[in-house]
Amino acid sequence: MIEVTLVQRASAGDRTALGELARLAYPRVVAFCRSRVSQRVDAEELAQETLLRAFASLPSLQQPDRIGAWLRGIAAHLCHDWHRSHRVMAPLADEHVARADLRPDETLAQADEQAWVQQSIQELPPKLQEVVFLFYFEELTYDEIAKWLGVARATVNLRLSKAREALRSRLGSLRSTSL
Repeated sequence: MIEVTLVQRASAGDRTALGELARLAYPRVVAFCRSRVSQRVDAEELAQETLLRAFASLPSLQQPDRIGAWLRGIAAHLCHDWHRSHRVMAPLADEHVARADLRPDETLAQADEQAWVQQSIQELPPKLQEVVFLFYFEELTYDEIAKWLGVARATVNLRLSKAREALRSRLGSLRSTSL
């Protein structure tokens, strides 16, 4: 996770520390933005803008140990502004790459399943989306997620459990309607 000394060094103008801070924070900020917008490219652009704004005002950060919460706040505002300016969520089918070892019908089925999973995640409440992306896509541990979000480990566990249950329920209703 991001060390307080790294934040302090970056605040003081240490460019090496700033680069390391960006390297550590970027994937998590992308995951946060991805839980708010549907397209990876949009999430990456929002994450870059988040870091640019954050680093420009890094010396004003009063509590370096709360860098994760601070970055999420900036990202949340940018994502909110993005939604207001776009007014329509784009479809989630941005990463369907056909595998050479699959037949075309298998490739389509796999793409449909992936789109369904992404759509189901997007339909979760934002706090549940966030833990799903951090746990499954960024592969953070419960403790790392808790520290990043500024919540208790039990809260991460609860949110992930709720997200899994909601996704299971949706899968069950999908299977019963398609039979």
